[in-house]
Amino acid sequence: MLALAAAALRLWLGTQYYGWEESDYGNLAMTRGVLESGFRHFDMNHLPMYYGLSAAVMALVGDAVVASRAVSLIGGVLTVAAAALLADRVLGRRVAWAAGLALVVQPELALYAASSLREPVYAAAVVGALLAMSHERLALASALAGVAFLTRMDALMTVGGVLAVHALGRPPRARRVLAAALPLAAVVVAWAAYCQEVHGTWRFWAHSVAVNVETGGAEAPAGLAWALDGLKVVAALLLDVLPSRIGWLLWAGVVVELAALDWRRHSPRRSLALASLALLGFWLGIGFIAQHEPGHNLYWKWLHGVLPPLILLGTSGAWRVFDRLAAVAGWWPAALLLAVGAAQGLAAMGTETHRQLEVSAALYKPQAELARWIEDHAAPGDAMLVDNIPGCWLDRRPHGLKLHSWFDVPVPPDDPDAFAGWVAGERLRYVLWFQEDWTQAPVIAPWLAAGEVWSWGPVTLRPTRAEPGYGWIFYEVELTDE
Repeated sequence: MLALAAAALRLWLGTQYYGWEESDYGNLAMTRGVLESGFRHFDMNHLPMYYGLSAAVMALVGDAVVASRAVSLIGGVLTVAAAALLADRVLGRRVAWAAGLALVVQPELALYAASSLREPVYAAAVVGALLAMSHERLALASALAGVAFLTRMDALMTVGGVLAVHALGRPPRARRVLAAALPLAAVVVAWAAYCQEVHGTWRFWAHSVAVNVETGGAEAPAGLAWALDGLKVVAALLLDVLPSRIGWLLWAGVVVELAALDWRRHSPRRSLALASLALLGFWLGIGFIAQHEPGHNLYWKWLHGVLPPLILLGTSGAWRVFDRLAAVAGWWPAALLLAVGAAQGLAAMGTETHRQLEVSAALYKPQAELARWIEDHAAPGDAMLVDNIPGCWLDRRPHGLKLHSWFDVPVPPDDPDAFAGWVAGERLRYVLWFQEDWTQAPVIAPWLAAGEVWSWGPVTLRPTRAEPGYGWIFYEVELTDE
């Protein structure tokens, strides 16, 4: 029943949601690229599992959108189902139902499974590994940890660490450690060997880590001030962002459950708690080191894999508080407190879901609509300068268009003569300009920020659409022969 509810909600959200960011659309092009490479080329930073699965489905259905969203949807539904089974086995039936409801409606878990992101596959593999651990099927848990690693590489440190502690929890330790280590180690070595062969390095993590650190918000050099800034980010994530995603009842329940746990005794409950701490700690660690602004949407996506075990733990702690309060003050006061806490949590989740839907519709829907307009009006052979969501959407399937990126415009910055000459030489029909510096559009053609008709030599660019929230202007190009 929980799986059906999760599937129904995510299918409906798929009709309302326009993505977390450009990645939702970039994944469509990457899926197509994997299929067209014959499953031989995978991006080192994004890892192969999600894109390989999506490409395999695309080979059957012929559509990158359907394929990628289907894989995300299945991953999201499996996350809910596996987490409910894990809770039922480790924490009890009432925890399973209550936590299952939270998992169905939690914003990140619901929205990202309604789009084309890899996080639902990651979360499903993480929960699957924990479920296998609860059955003491260590080789299977290790294999699922390998699936998680091939989706997001941080699983090696988080899930891999929990698996090692779980394997050492009881005899025969040598045999258990071997079963827990071999499948995951084989996957890691195989991926490192692939990266060495295809990308020229076995240090598959280096570029991804460097990019996230370099694009972070840290202003002070490493030292006391830097550490204090990092702690401020961690505090905001822990005391603001996290409660806004699960509510204060589950947040407090996590603390209660961690405090009540017998940490000395090997058990699936202890491994679940360790996984929650490891995943949460890694998320907070990213905030401490990279120091993105706490409201940055990257934190939303990185939180996805943290949430399932954390929600299970928090729900168990909430029921623990209910039982203690009912024994001391009576059933009705305990039930009232539980109902108020649950209502606050559900309201927080609903508010956040609505907010993310609004952000998505405001920032990404206009680009998606523009991409469809271009698709309807452009003719085979037309050349255009487009990037981000429109470019990725057009690249989701074969087309006869000639697409250029601002990153590849071969002219000096702020040189209208060179730019106009290139536009004329390429016979561009459309130019999509963005205000964000990272797109390179303001670097190459800053004068287009005015959003007015621009003429230079044989080239005239006429703005026909604009969206100030994200910051883009769409120009149609007129060329005259001199």
